[in-house]
Amino acid sequence: MYQRTDAKVAALVVGVTVLGITLLRAAGIPLFEGVGIAEGCSPADRLLHPLVHGGWLHALVNVYVLWQLVFFFPVSLRLLLAAYVLACGCPVVVAVWTILPSPSHVVVGLSGVDYVLMGWLMPSVPRRLRFNAMVVGWMLAGMVAGSVAVGMHLYCYLCGTIVGWSRRL
Repeated sequence: MYQRTDAKVAALVVGVTVLGITLLRAAGIPLFEGVGIAEGCSPADRLLHPLVHGGWLHALVNVYVLWQLVFFFPVSLRLLLAAYVLACGCPVVVAVWTILPSPSHVVVGLSGVDYVLMGWLMPSVPRRLRFNAMVVGWMLAGMVAGSVAVGMHLYCYLCGTIVGWSRRL
């Protein structure tokens, strides 16, 4: 296990915040309604979209993946912040692209940050083919589930991969 305590603390705080917001929304408290990446969204909506999720399963999977990446790979706080910025900067036309029609066309969730981190880590993992197969499997699972922002996931993974390869040069 890597000793990047600042990134671990930040990931724990983000995860607990996401789960707390999900709990409050499930209890009927209209918290962060309308937040997400969508046509004409405000900068605040973009910055808050990783904290809002479509339900418990969505929140739990995203937080679990974040914690796995931060606790078992050399993720720094600076990288975590860069992943957040890249995910929030995804163009709307790319972010809302899905395989199956989505009724809302609003993108929410922490998965963009997760995919940037996975892309950044990919060049340094020993079994790249296996790692990429796992990432593609997650993307395919999302496509089958429907209403998943495939464009956002692909964009974030490619951004992370480009940054990951460039730091190796």
